[in-house]
Amino acid sequence: MFGYAGKILFIDLSSRVIRTEPTEKYAADFLGGRGIATKIAYDLIPAEADALDPENALIMMTGPLTGAAPSSSRIDVVSLSPVANLLGGSSAGGDFGAVLKFAGYDGIVITGKAEKPTGIRIIDDEITFHDAEHCWEYDVYDTVDCIKRLGREDVQVACIGKAGANLVKTAGISFSKRNLAARGGLGAVMGSKNLKAIAVAGTKGIKVRDTKRLMETNLEIERRMLESPAFKKYENWHANISLSLIKARRPYFGDYEEEFWEEAEEAAKNAKRFFEEMATLRPNSCFSCPLRCWAWIKYGGEEAPMVACQGTFPAIIFILKIKDPELAWKVYLRFQKEGLDIMSTAAVIAYASRVGLVRLGSGEILKLIDEIVNREGPGNVLAEGVKRASEHFGLPAVYVKGGMESWSSDIRPFRGVSLAGAVSESGSISRAIHGFPESSYYTKPEKAKKVAKEVVGDESAAEPTNYRGKAKLVAYFEDEHIIADSLGVCDTPMLSIPLELWAEALSAATGIEFTPEKLCFYAGKIRTLERMFNVRRGVDREKDTLSERLFRSVIRSGPLAGIGIDKEKFEEMKLEYYRLRGWDENGIPTDETLERYGLEW
Repeated sequence: MFGYAGKILFIDLSSRVIRTEPTEKYAADFLGGRGIATKIAYDLIPAEADALDPENALIMMTGPLTGAAPSSSRIDVVSLSPVANLLGGSSAGGDFGAVLKFAGYDGIVITGKAEKPTGIRIIDDEITFHDAEHCWEYDVYDTVDCIKRLGREDVQVACIGKAGANLVKTAGISFSKRNLAARGGLGAVMGSKNLKAIAVAGTKGIKVRDTKRLMETNLEIERRMLESPAFKKYENWHANISLSLIKARRPYFGDYEEEFWEEAEEAAKNAKRFFEEMATLRPNSCFSCPLRCWAWIKYGGEEAPMVACQGTFPAIIFILKIKDPELAWKVYLRFQKEGLDIMSTAAVIAYASRVGLVRLGSGEILKLIDEIVNREGPGNVLAEGVKRASEHFGLPAVYVKGGMESWSSDIRPFRGVSLAGAVSESGSISRAIHGFPESSYYTKPEKAKKVAKEVVGDESAAEPTNYRGKAKLVAYFEDEHIIADSLGVCDTPMLSIPLELWAEALSAATGIEFTPEKLCFYAGKIRTLERMFNVRRGVDREKDTLSERLFRSVIRSGPLAGIGIDKEKFEEMKLEYYRLRGWDENGIPTDETLERYGLEW
């Protein structure tokens, strides 16, 4: 196959049986990455399985452009999420995905459970199992250092920290020290399989069908990328992280108990000074990407990578109300080293403050993180996620579908985001709304209106509190993300470059002609199969919802005071979304829709 490595690696940890299947068995129908991973999940994971049972599968899949185009670093991870026992998914950048293809594999499918803590080493065709008992409780950093020290320095590592080993349901899978497949608790799935790490090195490269055509297309993609606002905003990393910090003026708190924090602006200025005057920064990028959206931050003898977005350092400051940037840095390091999803874990800690377990803004947060990681005392309950914690303590909490912790901002003023949180199948609002016009409306209203006009035909659909047009926007951006996740490219440049160019790159790489319309057809097909996976597990219109606290409360203070979610209008948005997707009024794909996508089975 051209573009693809040609094989998918299947490893059963219970029997230690290793086999491969040809990628072409799946590629024609499900493209790659997220699409193929969803098909394999549908085939392998029983309808009655529990996420932490050995019969669950952990699937890591690259796309046909991974390693062959600009910003093509992505690997998609799909499994049954332990948060809600529904389909869960997350993706990560770095180098792991490209190197896996260089080793000759488009993906890895892990089933079963090892008898004891185990690591897997993949060097081209040589695949070996290794005892990992000595490092089972290591954090992510120590794990990566240990693997590189004992083996080849050039290996790329996918691993879990102690949180994943202890089945903490906000634990992600860390790809080396830099990138995290964070949302949905997939680190706990890896821990439940007694799998500590996978180390990969490859020397085979990737065969493409038309090298000249691909190089010309890649150069055009890169040229446009370098001229795009997405690139320019990362030229000065300090300025971009500062912009994210100043966005504190809108509601930003993990449990919505106090929506407007009077000291938020002071905290933002303190953090801005931290990056500009106190810490040392080395901007960097993932494999084959000209965007430097993350940087190595060094302060106090410690170094960690950080992405310049609201879900990292800003989320820690504003959700946990930390004015002291040095304390925020310590909290960030703890999250990063343990491989914890920052947004989910910060939301859990914010909830813990409401039941009197921690004082926000204080050093007590570090102690509570340790208790969550080690499942000690109340940390054992909090390690189950905010929904289960609320059931235990009897105090209502904020979460989206299935109990997943919400977006880093208050979603009540954002109608489209709230809809995405209810209908999402893959474990995270973030898999649908990066680039969503309403999320940038308060900082770049003209740009947001332009996007809404192009997609919906009505620029007022960009207004966050407007219910009109949101169903179409959610479906559109879901499809864009599915295409990016399936091709193996980052959604940041994907959304800033015309889809025609990505179709051209894919055509050149594979020798199969693609158009934007064909890619959108694949996206609809993959989205429908994701839905059928969860329909098989009992999901319907009633399950597509948010926690009742979101419907029963309004913002009490600040510039958005009095705003809440109207449940009747919310249900109307949901029905419109179903119609656009070809689902019936109960949220079940119709026979006609299944036939259109060739999914009658």
